[in-house]
Amino acid sequence: MNGMAENCSGRSRWTQPFVLLGFATAVTGLTVPWLLKHEQLSSTLRSVLGFLPALMWILFIVAVARGVLKLDEMGKRIHLQAASIAFLMTMILAYAFVGLEAVGVYSAKSGDLGGGAALIWGFVLVFVTWRYR
Repeated sequence: MNGMAENCSGRSRWTQPFVLLGFATAVTGLTVPWLLKHEQLSSTLRSVLGFLPALMWILFIVAVARGVLKLDEMGKRIHLQAASIAFLMTMILAYAFVGLEAVGVYSAKSGDLGGGAALIWGFVLVFVTWRYR
């Protein structure tokens, strides 16, 4: 199966735009909160840095969507199935966070669901891809 990991130009799976942006997004998501917490920065720089992880997520999602559009029908089906399952699992996670907060066990921050959703999607995509092989 010719998946998003390979394309007709022979580009390595590790140099695909969505893979590179995924790594950059992860690094940004880990680095920016640390910088905002531990460094004295001007308010302008704090504002720019605060928005940078969201911008990286947007670019990553656009790169993934563009990659999926280039796939054959089976590849598109795999990604649609993975996205559907990941959405449902993310909704379950969101309601679990609500329940945990209601009983006072854990209060989720705004970024907790996004990171969790990305991990869920990644694991589900690997599983669904493996299942179709």
